[in-house]
Amino acid sequence: MRTLPLLSALVAFSALACGQELRRGIVDADAVVVGRQIGKTEHDENLTLHRLQVVLDVRGAAGNTAITVLDWPKLGLHQRPMLRQSRLYCLQDASAIAARLNLPSASGPYFKMVAWPGSNPLVGAEPQNDPAVRFAQLLAASESGASPTDTASALATMALQPDPTLRLEATKYLTERGDLRSKLVGLQWNTLLARATGEVEDVAYKTALAELCAEQKLDGVFDALIVSLGQVSDPEYARTVGRIGRALHGEQSATKLGERLRGAGKPEDRAVLLLALGATNTQTALDALQRMDKKDAAVEAALKEHRSSRAKEAVGTKGK
Repeated sequence: MRTLPLLSALVAFSALACGQELRRGIVDADAVVVGRQIGKTEHDENLTLHRLQVVLDVRGAAGNTAITVLDWPKLGLHQRPMLRQSRLYCLQDASAIAARLNLPSASGPYFKMVAWPGSNPLVGAEPQNDPAVRFAQLLAASESGASPTDTASALATMALQPDPTLRLEATKYLTERGDLRSKLVGLQWNTLLARATGEVEDVAYKTALAELCAEQKLDGVFDALIVSLGQVSDPEYARTVGRIGRALHGEQSATKLGERLRGAGKPEDRAVLLLALGATNTQTALDALQRMDKKDAAVEAALKEHRSSRAKEAVGTKGK
Protein backbone atom coordinates (compact mmCIF):
# COMPACT_ATOMS: atom_id res chain seq x y z
CA MET A 1 0.00 0.00 0.00
CA ARG A 2 1.51 3.33 -1.06
CA THR A 3 0.64 6.31 1.11
CA LEU A 4 1.61 9.93 1.44
CA PRO A 5 3.80 10.05 4.56
CA LEU A 6 2.35 13.34 5.82
CA LEU A 7 -1.25 12.27 5.26
CA SER A 8 -0.60 8.99 7.01
CA ALA A 9 0.65 10.96 10.00
CA LEU A 10 -2.47 13.11 9.89
CA VAL A 11 -4.67 10.02 9.96
CA ALA A 12 -2.82 8.63 12.96
CA PHE A 13 -3.07 11.95 14.80
CA SER A 14 -6.79 12.42 14.18
CA ALA A 15 -7.55 8.85 15.22
CA LEU A 16 -5.68 9.38 18.48
CA ALA A 17 -7.35 12.72 19.07
CA CYS A 18 -10.92 11.46 18.82
CA GLY A 19 -10.32 8.11 20.51
CA GLN A 20 -12.02 6.13 17.79
CA GLU A 21 -10.13 2.92 17.01
CA LEU A 22 -12.74 0.19 16.57
CA ARG A 23 -11.29 -0.90 13.24
CA ARG A 24 -7.86 -1.48 14.80
CA GLY A 25 -9.40 -3.53 17.57
CA ILE A 26 -11.22 -5.73 15.06
CA VAL A 27 -8.13 -6.27 12.92
CA ASP A 28 -5.87 -7.03 15.90
CA ALA A 29 -8.33 -9.42 17.54
CA ASP A 30 -8.12 -13.21 17.48
CA ALA A 31 -11.86 -13.37 18.14
CA VAL A 32 -14.70 -10.87 17.74
CA VAL A 33 -18.02 -11.61 19.42
CA VAL A 34 -21.14 -9.97 20.71
CA GLY A 35 -21.13 -10.99 24.36
CA ARG A 36 -22.98 -10.46 27.61
CA GLN A 37 -21.38 -10.88 31.03
CA ILE A 38 -23.06 -13.67 32.99
CA GLY A 39 -20.54 -14.21 35.77
CA LYS A 40 -17.55 -12.70 37.53
CA THR A 41 -14.98 -14.47 39.72
CA GLU A 42 -12.07 -13.04 41.66
CA HIS A 43 -9.19 -15.43 40.95
CA ASP A 44 -6.96 -13.44 43.29
CA GLU A 45 -6.39 -9.80 44.19
CA ASN A 46 -4.73 -9.17 40.82
CA LEU A 47 -6.91 -11.16 38.42
CA THR A 48 -10.66 -11.24 37.71
CA LEU A 49 -12.34 -13.79 35.46
CA HIS A 50 -15.37 -12.55 33.51
CA ARG A 51 -17.68 -15.18 32.05
CA LEU A 52 -19.32 -14.03 28.83
CA GLN A 53 -22.27 -15.55 27.04
CA VAL A 54 -21.58 -15.55 23.29
CA VAL A 55 -24.63 -13.87 21.77
CA LEU A 56 -23.17 -13.74 18.27
CA ASP A 57 -19.85 -15.02 16.93
CA VAL A 58 -18.41 -12.68 14.31
CA ARG A 59 -15.22 -14.71 13.99
CA GLY A 60 -12.85 -16.76 16.11
CA ALA A 61 -15.24 -18.26 18.69
CA ALA A 62 -17.32 -20.67 16.62
CA GLY A 63 -18.91 -23.50 18.63
CA ASN A 64 -18.56 -21.72 21.98
CA THR A 65 -21.64 -20.62 23.88
CA ALA A 66 -19.53 -18.98 26.58
CA ILE A 67 -15.94 -17.76 27.00
CA THR A 68 -13.82 -16.32 29.81
CA VAL A 69 -12.13 -12.93 29.65
CA LEU A 70 -9.14 -12.23 31.90
CA ASP A 71 -8.98 -8.83 33.56
CA TRP A 72 -6.25 -7.26 35.71
CA PRO A 73 -8.17 -4.56 37.63
CA LYS A 74 -5.12 -3.01 39.31
CA LEU A 75 -3.45 -2.17 36.02
CA GLY A 76 -3.84 1.20 34.33
CA LEU A 77 -7.00 2.34 32.62
CA HIS A 78 -8.30 -0.28 30.26
CA GLN A 79 -11.57 -1.79 29.08
CA ARG A 80 -13.32 -4.57 30.97
CA PRO A 81 -16.63 -6.44 30.57
CA MET A 82 -19.74 -4.68 31.86
CA LEU A 83 -22.51 -6.50 33.73
CA ARG A 84 -25.81 -7.13 31.88
CA GLN A 85 -24.73 -5.26 28.75
CA SER A 86 -24.48 -6.70 25.25
CA ARG A 87 -21.27 -5.38 23.74
CA LEU A 88 -18.97 -6.07 20.85
CA TYR A 89 -15.80 -7.67 22.20
CA CYS A 90 -12.49 -7.61 20.32
CA LEU A 91 -10.45 -10.30 22.04
CA GLN A 92 -6.94 -11.68 21.95
CA ASP A 93 -6.02 -15.26 22.78
CA ALA A 94 -4.99 -15.72 26.42
CA SER A 95 -4.67 -19.52 26.45
CA ALA A 96 -0.96 -19.38 27.28
CA ILE A 97 -1.64 -17.13 30.28
CA ALA A 98 -4.46 -19.41 31.43
CA ALA A 99 -2.21 -22.46 31.20
CA ARG A 100 0.53 -20.71 33.17
CA LEU A 101 -2.01 -19.90 35.90
CA ASN A 102 -3.45 -23.44 35.86
CA LEU A 103 -6.95 -22.16 35.10
CA PRO A 104 -9.48 -24.95 34.44
CA SER A 105 -9.81 -25.87 30.77
CA ALA A 106 -13.55 -26.38 31.24
CA SER A 107 -13.95 -22.62 31.69
CA GLY A 108 -12.14 -21.82 28.46
CA PRO A 109 -11.47 -20.66 25.91
CA TYR A 110 -9.65 -17.76 27.57
CA PHE A 111 -9.19 -14.31 26.08
CA LYS A 112 -8.17 -10.79 27.04
CA MET A 113 -9.60 -7.60 25.62
CA VAL A 114 -7.65 -5.52 23.12
CA ALA A 115 -6.62 -2.09 24.35
CA TRP A 116 -7.76 0.08 21.43
CA PRO A 117 -10.21 2.82 22.51
CA GLY A 118 -13.72 2.44 21.13
CA SER A 119 -13.28 -1.30 20.50
CA ASN A 120 -15.95 -2.41 23.01
CA PRO A 121 -19.10 -0.57 21.88
CA LEU A 122 -22.55 -1.19 23.30
CA VAL A 123 -24.70 -3.30 20.95
CA GLY A 124 -28.43 -2.88 20.39
CA ALA A 125 -31.22 -5.38 20.98
CA GLU A 126 -30.82 -6.77 17.46
CA PRO A 127 -27.09 -7.46 17.08
CA GLN A 128 -27.33 -8.44 13.42
CA ASN A 129 -28.61 -4.93 12.64
CA ASP A 130 -26.18 -3.03 14.86
CA PRO A 131 -23.82 -0.73 12.89
CA ALA A 132 -20.68 -1.77 14.79
CA VAL A 133 -21.49 -5.45 14.33
CA ARG A 134 -22.12 -4.99 10.61
CA PHE A 135 -18.78 -3.22 10.31
CA ALA A 136 -17.02 -6.05 12.16
CA GLN A 137 -18.73 -8.65 9.97
CA LEU A 138 -17.61 -6.82 6.84
CA LEU A 139 -13.97 -6.78 7.96
CA ALA A 140 -14.21 -10.43 9.01
CA ALA A 141 -15.57 -11.39 5.60
CA SER A 142 -12.78 -9.45 3.93
CA GLU A 143 -10.17 -11.37 5.93
CA SER A 144 -11.89 -14.62 4.94
CA GLY A 145 -11.52 -13.97 1.22
CA ALA A 146 -14.46 -11.77 0.24
CA SER A 147 -14.02 -9.82 -2.99
CA PRO A 148 -11.92 -6.66 -2.41
CA THR A 149 -14.19 -4.79 -4.82
CA ASP A 150 -17.27 -5.76 -2.84
CA THR A 151 -15.55 -4.88 0.43
CA ALA A 152 -14.45 -1.49 -0.87
CA SER A 153 -17.92 -0.69 -2.20
CA ALA A 154 -19.53 -1.67 1.09
CA LEU A 155 -17.08 0.51 3.00
CA ALA A 156 -17.77 3.45 0.68
CA THR A 157 -21.49 3.01 1.32
CA MET A 158 -20.90 2.82 5.08
CA ALA A 159 -18.77 5.97 4.89
CA LEU A 160 -21.85 7.88 3.73
CA GLN A 161 -24.32 6.48 6.28
CA PRO A 162 -25.93 8.55 9.08
CA ASP A 163 -24.41 6.59 11.98
CA PRO A 164 -21.47 8.76 13.13
CA THR A 165 -19.32 5.92 14.47
CA LEU A 166 -19.83 3.61 11.52
CA ARG A 167 -19.11 6.22 8.87
CA LEU A 168 -16.01 7.49 10.67
CA GLU A 169 -14.57 3.99 11.05
CA ALA A 170 -15.33 3.08 7.42
CA THR A 171 -13.76 6.31 6.16
CA LYS A 172 -10.59 5.84 8.19
CA TYR A 173 -10.27 2.20 7.21
CA LEU A 174 -10.46 3.09 3.52
CA THR A 175 -7.84 5.80 4.07
CA GLU A 176 -5.49 3.24 5.58
CA ARG A 177 -6.09 0.58 2.93
CA GLY A 178 -4.77 1.68 -0.43
CA ASP A 179 -5.52 -1.74 -1.93
CA LEU A 180 -9.22 -1.28 -1.20
CA ARG A 181 -9.27 2.39 -2.23
CA SER A 182 -8.02 1.37 -5.66
CA LYS A 183 -11.19 -0.67 -6.19
CA LEU A 184 -13.49 2.35 -5.97
CA VAL A 185 -14.70 3.97 -9.19
CA GLY A 186 -15.06 7.59 -10.24
CA LEU A 187 -18.70 8.00 -9.25
CA GLN A 188 -17.98 6.74 -5.75
CA TRP A 189 -15.07 9.14 -5.36
CA ASN A 190 -17.18 12.05 -6.63
CA THR A 191 -19.80 11.25 -4.00
CA LEU A 192 -17.22 11.00 -1.21
CA LEU A 193 -15.59 14.30 -2.22
CA ALA A 194 -18.98 16.01 -2.41
CA ARG A 195 -19.74 14.82 1.11
CA ALA A 196 -16.33 15.98 2.31
CA THR A 197 -16.95 19.50 1.02
CA GLY A 198 -20.62 19.62 2.03
CA GLU A 199 -20.36 18.35 5.61
CA VAL A 200 -20.42 21.22 8.11
CA GLU A 201 -21.59 19.72 11.42
CA ASP A 202 -19.43 16.66 12.15
CA VAL A 203 -15.90 18.07 11.90
CA ALA A 204 -14.12 14.81 12.80
CA TYR A 205 -16.01 13.08 9.99
CA LYS A 206 -15.37 15.94 7.56
CA THR A 207 -11.66 15.83 8.37
CA ALA A 208 -11.54 12.05 7.86
CA LEU A 209 -13.24 12.39 4.47
CA ALA A 210 -10.79 15.13 3.51
CA GLU A 211 -7.86 12.85 4.38
CA LEU A 212 -9.41 9.98 2.44
CA CYS A 213 -9.88 12.02 -0.73
CA ALA A 214 -6.42 13.56 -0.39
CA GLU A 215 -4.79 10.17 0.15
CA GLN A 216 -6.27 9.12 -3.20
CA LYS A 217 -4.90 12.34 -4.78
CA LEU A 218 -8.22 13.17 -6.41
CA ASP A 219 -8.08 15.95 -8.99
CA GLY A 220 -9.15 19.27 -7.49
CA VAL A 221 -9.44 17.93 -3.95
CA PHE A 222 -7.42 20.72 -2.33
CA ASP A 223 -9.40 23.45 -4.12
CA ALA A 224 -12.63 21.77 -3.01
CA LEU A 225 -11.48 21.59 0.61
CA ILE A 226 -10.45 25.26 0.62
CA VAL A 227 -14.04 26.22 -0.19
CA SER A 228 -15.16 24.79 3.15
CA LEU A 229 -12.82 27.04 5.12
CA GLY A 230 -15.09 29.64 6.63
CA GLN A 231 -18.14 27.42 6.43
CA VAL A 232 -16.26 25.32 8.97
CA SER A 233 -14.10 27.36 11.31
CA ASP A 234 -12.74 24.50 13.41
CA PRO A 235 -8.96 24.97 13.83
CA GLU A 236 -8.18 21.28 13.40
CA TYR A 237 -9.92 21.20 10.03
CA ALA A 238 -7.96 24.29 8.96
CA ARG A 239 -4.71 22.59 10.02
CA THR A 240 -5.65 19.47 8.09
CA VAL A 241 -6.39 21.44 4.91
CA GLY A 242 -3.07 23.26 5.19
CA ARG A 243 -1.09 20.06 5.66
CA ILE A 244 -2.95 18.33 2.83
CA GLY A 245 -2.14 21.29 0.60
CA ARG A 246 1.55 21.03 1.45
CA ALA A 247 1.56 17.27 0.77
CA LEU A 248 -0.22 17.58 -2.56
CA HIS A 249 0.97 20.91 -3.97
CA GLY A 250 4.01 22.08 -2.03
CA GLU A 251 4.62 25.83 -2.27
CA GLN A 252 1.68 26.24 -4.64
CA SER A 253 -0.69 25.40 -1.76
CA ALA A 254 0.13 28.71 -0.09
CA THR A 255 -0.52 30.56 -3.34
CA LYS A 256 -3.97 28.95 -3.63
CA LEU A 257 -4.82 29.85 -0.04
CA GLY A 258 -3.54 33.38 -0.57
CA GLU A 259 -5.93 33.83 -3.51
CA ARG A 260 -8.82 32.70 -1.35
CA LEU A 261 -7.66 34.91 1.50
CA ARG A 262 -7.82 38.04 -0.63
CA GLY A 263 -11.54 37.46 -1.16
CA ALA A 264 -12.37 36.73 2.48
CA GLY A 265 -14.89 39.24 3.77
CA LYS A 266 -15.56 38.11 7.34
CA PRO A 267 -12.91 38.21 10.09
CA GLU A 268 -13.65 34.61 11.08
CA ASP A 269 -13.17 33.44 7.46
CA ARG A 270 -9.89 35.32 7.26
CA ALA A 271 -8.69 33.79 10.56
CA VAL A 272 -9.31 30.20 9.51
CA LEU A 273 -7.72 30.76 6.10
CA LEU A 274 -4.66 32.27 7.76
CA LEU A 275 -4.39 29.27 10.07
CA ALA A 276 -4.52 26.91 7.07
CA LEU A 277 -1.89 29.06 5.37
CA GLY A 278 0.43 28.73 8.36
CA ALA A 279 -0.19 24.98 8.51
CA THR A 280 1.25 24.54 5.00
CA ASN A 281 4.63 25.22 6.61
CA THR A 282 5.86 26.55 3.25
CA GLN A 283 8.31 29.33 2.50
CA THR A 284 5.65 31.09 0.43
CA ALA A 285 3.31 31.11 3.41
CA LEU A 286 6.01 32.43 5.73
CA ASP A 287 6.92 35.24 3.34
CA ALA A 288 3.25 36.25 3.05
CA LEU A 289 2.65 36.16 6.82
CA GLN A 290 5.75 38.21 7.57
CA ARG A 291 4.42 40.99 5.34
CA MET A 292 1.25 41.17 7.46
CA ASP A 293 0.59 42.98 10.75
CA LYS A 294 2.11 40.75 13.42
CA LYS A 295 -0.02 42.46 16.08
CA ASP A 296 -3.06 40.84 14.46
CA ALA A 297 -4.07 37.83 16.58
CA ALA A 298 -5.01 35.79 13.50
CA VAL A 299 -1.63 36.45 11.89
CA GLU A 300 0.13 35.56 15.14
CA ALA A 301 -1.80 32.25 15.31
CA ALA A 302 -0.85 31.47 11.71
CA LEU A 303 2.84 32.17 12.40
CA LYS A 304 2.73 29.90 15.45
CA GLU A 305 1.15 27.20 13.31
CA HIS A 306 3.95 27.48 10.74
CA ARG A 307 6.41 25.92 13.20
CA SER A 308 9.57 27.23 11.48
CA SER A 309 12.29 29.00 13.45
CA ARG A 310 11.76 32.17 11.41
CA ALA A 311 8.05 32.13 12.21
CA LYS A 312 8.80 31.73 15.91
CA GLU A 313 11.22 34.65 15.73
CA ALA A 314 8.58 36.76 13.99
CA VAL A 315 6.08 36.09 16.74
CA GLY A 316 8.69 36.74 19.40
CA THR A 317 9.43 40.18 18.02
CA LYS A 318 5.84 41.30 17.48
CA GLY A 319 5.12 44.80 18.66
CA LYS A 320 8.80 45.87 18.72
